[in-house]
Amino acid sequence: MTMLHRAYAFAHSTFCGELAPLLEAALASSEGAELERFVDQHLGALTDPYEGEPLETGWRESLEAGDVQELGDFALTKYYDGDLDLGLDADWLEIKQELAKAGADAQLLLGTPFGPAAQPFDPGRQGAYFRSEAEVERDLAAVEQLAASRPELAELLAPLLGMLGQATRERKGLYVTF
Repeated sequence: MTMLHRAYAFAHSTFCGELAPLLEAALASSEGAELERFVDQHLGALTDPYEGEPLETGWRESLEAGDVQELGDFALTKYYDGDLDLGLDADWLEIKQELAKAGADAQLLLGTPFGPAAQPFDPGRQGAYFRSEAEVERDLAAVEQLAASRPELAELLAPLLGMLGQATRERKGLYVTF
């Protein structure tokens, strides 16, 4: 089964100031009550991560596992638009291989996991990564430099440049998931 790279322009700074401390604590304790309160308080700004529809008061009925990972997945929708996937789909593996051959860091495709090392945020159980606004700008410059120095990679790197460029234009970070 091929994992599909999905990426979203993400209000990372706002996330860090609002949800990140709650999510980190919930992941560490496996206790979701604070996340449920967050969802209830921000209901109008959230969407169902499965269906993309705005959340309504009966949102708990759409929970499948009801664990901290899933509650965090619902809460996280405040910071990105799930309809605007900037990801690299199945092409991410080929891009990763070419980046490695060129001596570039594969983290350019992903970012950094969030949460305690023993229990990181990973609602899809296939990987979830974050990049700040500053990291996205830095990564865009690095990929632009690589594409300029290795013109034969320009076509392959175009989707990665598009993803990083769009997030930069929106002055946002990235949320990457599979």
